[in-house]
Amino acid sequence: MEPGHWVFLHILLLVFWLGTDLGVLILARAARRSDLSFPQRAVLVQYAMIIDILPRVCLTLSFAVGLHLAASLGWVSPPPVAFAAAWIIGLLWLALLYALHKAEGTPRHAGYAAANLALQALLGAGVIVLGVASLLGSGPFPAGWLAGKVLLFGLVFFCSIMIDLEFRPMGPAFARLATEGSTPEIEAVIRRTVDRAVVWVAAIYILLLSIAFLGAVKP
Repeated sequence: MEPGHWVFLHILLLVFWLGTDLGVLILARAARRSDLSFPQRAVLVQYAMIIDILPRVCLTLSFAVGLHLAASLGWVSPPPVAFAAAWIIGLLWLALLYALHKAEGTPRHAGYAAANLALQALLGAGVIVLGVASLLGSGPFPAGWLAGKVLLFGLVFFCSIMIDLEFRPMGPAFARLATEGSTPEIEAVIRRTVDRAVVWVAAIYILLLSIAFLGAVKP
């Protein structure tokens, strides 16, 4: 494809990522409201989980699309195996996310969730190493703004991991809310869970805006 096509896809991924993440954030914060009925709060959480699939898809595809964009503009010259690896990893990750979504509420869910966290940690560490090495002049990307983008993108993986970890108490808390009703203890867990997860969502926003700034301004 032409460079313009990759630029369009790259921008599209960023727009969908930021927009859908904002939707998840709004719905999750609304689910904190103890004045709403349990069915209303459960629907908010359900839709937040559905919308949350889109930013995860954007994360899985961003590196492969970004690699093609950088190559099409002559910034990097990766071997064909690098493109193949980026797409294979991205598509396998998409398959894992689909399996994770379909396994919600089943015994298989915990295993898929653990695999997803492990994959994110591995990929995040790998991307950070590439970014740091490139900034030091020994990596595959030119030192400067592009290497900085890669490094910041690697940090996004770990913010995503922290969101998943911080959000874990929400499921058990809502299960108790359904059976026991609203209590100060349960509401405190829900508020604390959402508030802690929001910190990492905000971190992702800052990282993505910084990445977009570097790509647009190229300082």
